[in-house]
Amino acid sequence: MMQNSSKLSFYLAVLLALAAPSASAQEQSGEEQVKATRIALGGVSGGAKSQVMVPVFLTPYPAGTAIGSVTVTIEYPNKGITFLKAEKSFLLDGVNADFQVQNDKDAKDPSKSVIQLEVSTKGEPRKPLREGLILTLIFRIEPDAPAGNTVNLSILKAGAVNLESKPIEPLVSKNGSIEILAPEAVPYVSCFFFTH
Repeated sequence: MMQNSSKLSFYLAVLLALAAPSASAQEQSGEEQVKATRIALGGVSGGAKSQVMVPVFLTPYPAGTAIGSVTVTIEYPNKGITFLKAEKSFLLDGVNADFQVQNDKDAKDPSKSVIQLEVSTKGEPRKPLREGLILTLIFRIEPDAPAGNTVNLSILKAGAVNLESKPIEPLVSKNGSIEILAPEAVPYVSCFFFTH
């Protein structure tokens, strides 16, 4: 079973990464183009007792902008879901990038948790992060999670710096979500073309 899950994760990462260039072309063809570097979380769904993979996308603007590091702070209600881990995209391997993730209870509101993540390249010569899927956040939907609820993954703060550690501006972010489905419903993963 674990091998099938790993294979599914790999194929999903490949599919999402390959969709990145097509999405950029679609935006440039006149459909609502955001003129800012963008960090976006995907929307996914799953039933109780399942694991879901929330994609984290990076879209530099203008195309070709050399981004060396990205930081994101994500807040979510911790009732019904548990953050398990993050997995890096194969796009990070080609640019000698690594990531750090920390998940803690919100000090101000114990009903929420906060994920701090950083993705950065290293080495000499330092290469920029590539456009597309950079991380996948894996959550478990708990057995007692009520079907029909949507858990919002809110980006509280996001930032990016270039290879010289200067801030990338403007920068926008898009929140994600996890929809908890009834046992008979079919889960989905958001389409890169419509979340971008």
